[in-house]
Amino acid sequence: MVQLLCSNKVYEKLKQELSKYQIDIMQDSDLVLVEQGYDIPSGKLSVVFDAIDYMEVVKLLVSGVREDIHLTNTLTGFSENKYAVIEPRDVLYVEAGADGLMAYTRSNRYSIKETLQYYENMWAVKGFIRINKSQLINLLHVKEIIPWFNSRYVLRMDNNAELEVSKMFSKKLRNTLKI
Repeated sequence: MVQLLCSNKVYEKLKQELSKYQIDIMQDSDLVLVEQGYDIPSGKLSVVFDAIDYMEVVKLLVSGVREDIHLTNTLTGFSENKYAVIEPRDVLYVEAGADGLMAYTRSNRYSIKETLQYYENMWAVKGFIRINKSQLINLLHVKEIIPWFNSRYVLRMDNNAELEVSKMFSKKLRNTLKI
């Protein structure tokens, strides 16, 4: 539960994002999200944020406050007319494409719900990292990192799939892996 002190526009955006993670908004909560420029309440834990960075606040709450919920520990995927419960450690990568969002394991691919941004936020603590605008990979399943031209990389996964890291996401990968 959190309290919001912000403009109506930011309130609506935060309300929508927080509801995806089952985080309730209450008027008298001990944790307050305060948009910069609003008065900080005394006696409460407050997180001050710039309106443009409201998603960073959601990431902070999701990675810390909600880390222990069951939803972060499993994934329900649909393949071959049946559902399967998959653990994040079994997922090699998640890809957004024409068929929607797909989770790839060593043996199968599954259609999944939510957005790439959702899984990036929820699974960052589990070793998942965004490598381009449509793919999120599990670092535990990277077999080789091949330097590519123009400051990019190609990642060879456990299932021998080769995924390209875009120039925009290369720096984050290098910082994460200390290369």
